[in-house]
Amino acid sequence: MSKYSYKKSYTGWWITGITIALVAGLFWWGNHSVSNQTNRQLALSCTTDMFTTFHIHPHLQILINGQQQDIPANIGITLACMHPIHTHDTSGTLHVESPEARDFTLADFFAVWDKTFNQNQILDNTIDDSHIIKVMVNGSQVDTYENTILRDKDQIVISYEAKQ
Repeated sequence: MSKYSYKKSYTGWWITGITIALVAGLFWWGNHSVSNQTNRQLALSCTTDMFTTFHIHPHLQILINGQQQDIPANIGITLACMHPIHTHDTSGTLHVESPEARDFTLADFFAVWDKTFNQNQILDNTIDDSHIIKVMVNGSQVDTYENTILRDKDQIVISYEAKQ
């Protein structure tokens, strides 16, 4: 064996070792750094597919005076970051892809979206003497509003409508 092939072999082992150490370090960091975060902090953090252990798809529909509102594609996704709660398209499917199972809520999604939702306001629409906000989950009205927990395959409808 020539001294050049020995150097190539030795260098290859070093590169392989460093790569394995970096990947192991990232995996450890990704799995340990989220445990001390609140749900909101985790929802607003950046994650990668390699750390996803919790993956659900609730569906959200927003109706303002009977008109369906678009939920934009790529909420929570930028060139530099993918949040654990995000959208890929305008279908209303929310992707919850987290490094840890959590009870994420509608409030967490709206925080990622940077829009307002609570029992008094949805987007730019505030309740008044003639309007109310209703939240339906799988066809049943709930009173949890922004605290509604996101569950796999739930059909969530938020409506701002005239009082009956």
